[in-house]
Amino acid sequence: MKVVMRVLLAVAIILLAYVSWRSIQGQIDFDAEVKKRDRAVIQRLVDIRTAQVALRAQSGSYTASFDTLIQFVKDGRIATVVKAGDLTEAQLEAGMTEVKAMQIINSGDEKAIKAAGLWDETKNAPQLVRDSIYSPAVQVLYPNRRNFIPDSLAFVPYGNGAKFEMGVDSLITASGYPIQVFEAKTHYSVYLGDLDQRLVDQKIQEVLDRPGNRYPGMQVGSLEVANNNAGNWE
Repeated sequence: MKVVMRVLLAVAIILLAYVSWRSIQGQIDFDAEVKKRDRAVIQRLVDIRTAQVALRAQSGSYTASFDTLIQFVKDGRIATVVKAGDLTEAQLEAGMTEVKAMQIINSGDEKAIKAAGLWDETKNAPQLVRDSIYSPAVQVLYPNRRNFIPDSLAFVPYGNGAKFEMGVDSLITASGYPIQVFEAKTHYSVYLGDLDQRLVDQKIQEVLDRPGNRYPGMQVGSLEVANNNAGNWE
């Protein structure tokens, strides 16, 4: 009987140790997986923000449509300024400005350019070059990412086909100035839903229990406050 009790006690100890280890390791594995997925979701939200800011700079407004945003990234063209040459200290002290200089240079009147002292004899060309080159939006916005796929912007990584929620609105600042804002977000349950449900619920509840109106997920921009398009992870 004593032998049996000892065996059962040993088994119970081993089982308890395993359960304790599994509980700790389960949390470690969960945290590691969440960190990996968070990084992927954050990168996608940053990509969305990059496209939205560029679209607004060109069209004057953000968009709530992923179709519009993706089409802009695919087919849009963005100007990049080619700049060469600078005014000398003497020219600046004499009252010459870059705006004045470029007006004279852009006139194409070589005689006037030389008379203004803006001709570079060594290059046999105007002293300043300010030109715009239009390049595909996808190349300008996402350089060094040859495999970037514009259509991916709408989809939440690890979300099994789910799309980000996205919207635009107008807010009035404290000084009474109207400002357009945009927001893109996804709930934790969307891209963590296939993980341990108890730990996911716990993560969500931890956010909800914090002071303030915090979103239990990843979000960039806001429709409620003007936050300069910041992400809630920043």
